Amino acid sequence: MAEKMVLNTSLLIAYENMAFEPRKYQKKYKRLMKLISLPYKTNKKQLIRAKADGLNQTVYDRLMPQLQNEPDRDDSLEVLASKTSLKVILTEDEEAILPYVYYRSSFISNQITISLKASENRGDLVRYLQMLCFSATRVTICDNYLAQGWDNTQSLFRAVFPRNKLDIQFVETPNTLAVIKNSTKVTDGFAKSICIDWVVSESTLYQSSHDRYLLIEAPQGNIEVMISSGFDHIWKTNPKEITCVIREK
Repeated sequence: MAEKMVLNTSLLIAYENMAFEPRKYQKKYKRLMKLISLPYKTNKKQLIRAKADGLNQTVYDRLMPQLQNEPDRDDSLEVLASKTSLKVILTEDEEAILPYVYYRSSFISNQITISLKASENRGDLVRYLQMLCFSATRVTICDNYLAQGWDNTQSLFRAVFPRNKLDIQFVETPNTLAVIKNSTKVTDGFAKSICIDWVVSESTLYQSSHDRYLLIEAPQGNIEVMISSGFDHIWKTNPKEITCVIREK
């Protein structure tokens, strides 16, 4: 089973030390259990730091043999998180920005909700989308106005999708809408002008849907991004407010 997320070191200690010091960690542990998705991912580097910060020796002795020879043993938490399905790091920092998520926030049930006002910067959202897509093998895009807002939405391809073998599928704009058809912009020629290993095809997965989706399929698991307003409002000069709901599929 692929790991779901990473815990920052203090939360890792609280989770693992609960069995040995329940009085000390009970409050934090109970709150953490409302958000944590198991299994979590850690490595040798973090475990050494956790031991120095108070991780129980029994836990250290149990986990270290599994981690000391792993290829990611010296990765930072950010790199480690990129190899999980949800690509997040739970933290105690109330001012956390993605991929860090405050462990007392509204992140629940393997679902992240990101709301941005029209005036708020989209940089962190774009970087998180890049992380989600980093190891993708297939993406499916559903946005009836993808081609209509092409000056902005093509940034999804240019700034987010990975430059490796990728199957890009899109949902065609329905005939009932008097706007530019997605098939006129999302072409194999356009894709290969960015990355020769990309292929494009049409999908019926979200056909007839008015909502906007990005389905990301990767070895670590499948993630669905649902976005209000439309993908163009990530890059538009004068955007509307947007809400992104990110969940496992």
